[in-house]
Amino acid sequence: MALIIEEGKVINGRVVLSKPLSLPEGTEVRIQIEPIETDSTQNTEAKENEDFANQPFFGMWADREDMRDSVAWVRKQREKWKERLTRTE
Repeated sequence: MALIIEEGKVINGRVVLSKPLSLPEGTEVRIQIEPIETDSTQNTEAKENEDFANQPFFGMWADREDMRDSVAWVRKQREKWKERLTRTE
């Protein structure tokens, strides 16, 4: 049997389809729920991202020359951690 894709809304905890299904009564089905993103959902996500980018800490190390290559900087810091753990007698 072919895949049927229909849209509907959740009303009082139930999915109400926009039109009746063209399947015989008693047909067993498997339902996969995928919320449809609306403009308001996308706008909310965009606003959250924008709000995060406007936080005072965002980009605070952008001008630091020693962190130009962040991966190399982290490796160097981790090497220092190893040095601290080594005993010298």
